[in-house]
Amino acid sequence: MNTQVKVNQALNQFDVEQSRNEHFFALPEGISHWIVANLLKGQEESNIYIVYVMANICLTTIPWAIALYILEGRVSNILTSVLGLCYVLFNLFFYARSFILALHYSTHTPIFNRKWQFLKHINTSFLSNFFGMPIWTYYAHHIAMHHCENNMLPHDVSSTMPYQRDSKLEHLKYMLRYVLLIWVELPYHLIKQNRTKVAVRSIIGSFAFFTTVFYLYQVKPIATLFVFILPTVILSFALMEGNWKQHIFVDPEEPDNNYKSTFACINTPKNSLNFNDGYHVEHHENPAMPWHRLPIYFQKQISNYAKHDGFIFTNVGSGQVGTLVLNGQLEQLAEHYVNVGQKERTKEELVAEFKRRLQPIK
Repeated sequence: MNTQVKVNQALNQFDVEQSRNEHFFALPEGISHWIVANLLKGQEESNIYIVYVMANICLTTIPWAIALYILEGRVSNILTSVLGLCYVLFNLFFYARSFILALHYSTHTPIFNRKWQFLKHINTSFLSNFFGMPIWTYYAHHIAMHHCENNMLPHDVSSTMPYQRDSKLEHLKYMLRYVLLIWVELPYHLIKQNRTKVAVRSIIGSFAFFTTVFYLYQVKPIATLFVFILPTVILSFALMEGNWKQHIFVDPEEPDNNYKSTFACINTPKNSLNFNDGYHVEHHENPAMPWHRLPIYFQKQISNYAKHDGFIFTNVGSGQVGTLVLNGQLEQLAEHYVNVGQKERTKEELVAEFKRRLQPIK
């Protein structure tokens, strides 16, 4: 196989050196320097890119959303609907992925210093509501449940384990379960795991969000449809599609082994768009590791892939890996596989191992 790559320090050098593309526009240089020097924890310069995403949304999405509410009833419903559709498409295309990952990493590792820590609520308590994640629910789902339970049944209700993970029908069932039932299943399982405070906060957050949306729909139905309802539905599916694809390969013999319940994607431009989210093994191994250090952390821990027979793919993102699997293109995926000392396999043997790790685990 032409993908049997020898270990070397430059294995993922593309990711180490590539520029950041998560934001749509940067802030003026002087303002950026002031933010780094005065607001950011440890003056971590790389976290300015998370601030850029926050600022981009506050300067474009929020004014647009407010404008929709102001315009409804003052201009034709058709014009309001067209502007609303453009609003949804703009946010999905430019910001959804960047915001979700900015929220993700800043929730794991706070980016603001103690004096300015309250600024985290811009993401967690305010902007999240515009991207399908009601106030306080993201922490409950992702930190208190998913990372604590690590994709394991029965208390990670977003676990991919019980599904045939190369089946499009199973993929749809998985996403529908989340969209329809997560509002009940999440607090229920958190309470069973004695995380009652987090469960109560998630219930309050969901209730507050849906009550507010219901009221706004009575007053401004078109604006509310496009600002809150459609993004919540669409991004609920998108969030679970992302989790499915990141945990699409799970070894039935060691489902709790991070190197065998997810994989790494290196040397891909996708990592410059998603705060290095291709390093999902490293993230589960060390959730507190800042996003910008993950490529170097990967280099330091690379021998663990050989030890645990973990999957590494090059020049492909995790979403693309999942798409290849769901389309039955495992031989094409095998061309992206990187061997750094794992068990030597022919392409046919590697495809067979892919299939073994796609089987449902009860």
